[in-house]
Amino acid sequence: MGTTLMMKHLSAMPLPKGWHSVLIAGAVVYLAHLLTKGLGKLDSTVNTLTEPAGQLWSDIDAKLGGWSPVEQTDLIIQPWYLNSDYQINDDAWQVLTKLDENKAVMNPLFNGRIMKLEHRHLIGKPIGD
Repeated sequence: MGTTLMMKHLSAMPLPKGWHSVLIAGAVVYLAHLLTKGLGKLDSTVNTLTEPAGQLWSDIDAKLGGWSPVEQTDLIIQPWYLNSDYQINDDAWQVLTKLDENKAVMNPLFNGRIMKLEHRHLIGKPIGD
C-alpha cells in the first residue's frame, strides 16, 4: 500500500482536456523550425562549396554555345543614321551618346543634331581617339 500511494504522488499531473494536442503541435512547430534552420545552413554551405564547379560549368556551356563577351568597338556614324540634310535620327543619337566618352566625341561633330560640314568625311568610318 505504501508503494501505490508513493506512485500516485510521483505520477505526472494530468493536463486539462485538449492540452496534449497543443503540446504536440507546439513540439512539431519547434522541430520544423529547427529543421528549416538547419537545412538553410546546409543549403548555404552547399552553395558555397559548389559555386566554383557551377561557374566552371557555366563557362564551358557558354563557350560551347557560341557565347562571347560584348566588346565595345569604335564609334561609327553610319550613313543610314542620317537623313538627306545630315540630321541624325533620334534613335541613333540616343544609342551613340549613351556612353559619356561617346557623348564627348559626338557633340563637337554635330551642330544640334545636324552633322557639321567639316566632319562629314567621317561618315561610315571608325572615329577613334
